[in-house]
Order: sequence, then C-alpha cells, then structure tokens
Amino acid sequence: MPTWTSPPQLVALAALYAQAQAHPGTISDAAFIEAVKAAHWPTNCWSYVEASFAIIAPACLLRPHLTAELIALPIAAMIAGGLDDAGQVIAIGRACAMRDAPYVEVSEEGKHWLTQVWPGLEGVVETVFRARLQVALADDDE
Repeated sequence: MPTWTSPPQLVALAALYAQAQAHPGTISDAAFIEAVKAAHWPTNCWSYVEASFAIIAPACLLRPHLTAELIALPIAAMIAGGLDDAGQVIAIGRACAMRDAPYVEVSEEGKHWLTQVWPGLEGVVETVFRARLQVALADDDE
C-alpha cells in the first residue's frame, strides 16, 4: 500500500489502506469512502485530478465495488477543468500514473490499478462522466 510521508491526511489514509488490506472487515464501506474523500485538499482542478487518482487508485484496488463512487471525484474535477469528452478520461488517468514528477506520488498499487484495471472500465467511466456532467450543467443553470 502507499507509503506517503506527507501531507498528514495522506499519511493517515495510507495507514487506513494498510488496515483495510490486513483486516478488510474492520472498516465499513461508508467509513472507507469518507476517509478517502477527507484525504483530498483544495487546489486547482488539474492538480486535484492528479492527487485524486493517486488517492483513489489503491482504494479502488482494495474495494472494487466502490469504484464508480470513487472515480466520480477526479471526473468531477476534470469536468470543472473544462473536459467535455468522456473518451479522454481513461488516458488522463493513465497519464497520472506515468508522470515523472507527479503532484502526488502514485503508489505501486495505484500504478497497477491505473495501468491495468482502469483501462478496462470504459463503460463505468462513461456512465459516471455523463452523470457528473449532468450535475455540473444543472449547477450552471441555477
């Protein structure tokens, strides 16, 4: 699991991931999702996307049934950053795993998920992207 040494919220999240890996039944899905969300911090949209992929990739590997909910975080930021093509989402995630100097270091498990599992999730990505885009457009109308 990730071995982040800073910032503090990522250090705490790495410990939670280790606990979830060692003792999967000790953390509810709701607590798991809240811990992942709480690890994010305010920044510009595209730096958020990079950080979010680094944060959620190990979570998606540990709890694949939560993937649709977790990928909504970076997808919403991509939409806020102006992305309007769901077909680019997979490539953006893969690029985050391959960066030489990432905003947030992607763990080996995260790189595995982003390069091996993520590319096979086109249908889920399309569904989540369309739903998040509708929410963003509705927010613009208000």
